[in-house]
Amino acid sequence: MIRDLTESLEAFLNQPGLPTELAAAVVRFDRPSEPYTPTETTINLFLFDVRENLELRNNEPITRRVGMQTIIERPPLRVTCTYLVTAWPVGGLDLPKQEHRLISQVFQLFASSPIVPPAFLTGSLIGQDPPVLLVMSQPDGMRNPAEFWAAIGNKMKPAILLAVTFSMVAAPEETFPAVISSGIEINGVMLFRIAGVVTDNTSTPVPDATVELIGRGRTTVTNSRGEWTIAAVAAGAHTIRAVAGPLNRTRAITVPAPAGSDYNVQFT
Repeated sequence: MIRDLTESLEAFLNQPGLPTELAAAVVRFDRPSEPYTPTETTINLFLFDVRENLELRNNEPITRRVGMQTIIERPPLRVTCTYLVTAWPVGGLDLPKQEHRLISQVFQLFASSPIVPPAFLTGSLIGQDPPVLLVMSQPDGMRNPAEFWAAIGNKMKPAILLAVTFSMVAAPEETFPAVISSGIEINGVMLFRIAGVVTDNTSTPVPDATVELIGRGRTTVTNSRGEWTIAAVAAGAHTIRAVAGPLNRTRAITVPAPAGSDYNVQFT
């Protein structure tokens, strides 16, 4: 995924319509140790720090129900990559001024957007939600810039610190059979929560259908995925009815559900 980020930043810095000097520069991702002497004008992004962004950590799993399966996803890690961005002009008459113009143009470009625009994302970064964040920052490791430059083997020069945060899948999703009945004992009586899906004759989920537990005065309405639940149902034989406009279907059920059974209702 970091390679995808590298290619996305390269595309962002090579977009059409940039100032002439910046458009003519090549984009590299080198460690700028001395002697670092590019042969052509260069914008260099040195990746020096990769870490999980703990402030954005989310420990709540994401649960989805698909048909009679429950899919559980661990929330993705939010990873921040920090770059030292420098400009290296070649072949001009006043290199310091050229360097200053280039670094200011890069600064303005990064400041123009809080995210990497989707048009420049590649690979696994395409379609990420939340989007890939761009922040010009001052991370803890750069409190003393002179020491930082000495550590990478070069002398101080104007630089931008760019922190880019993206999502990284921490673990594959897990799939489990959906629980269609679960019970709890109250005052010596077992009561169950039952659940099912209402579909039409093409197996498409039917939202906003009314589901009734006949003879018990219990009704509910399906959600956008056709799913429904009814709680506090006593064990035994019951009948449920699903109604959606002119469609009406009843079926007999047993609570708790025998192995291999479900509480789904399909209109025909």
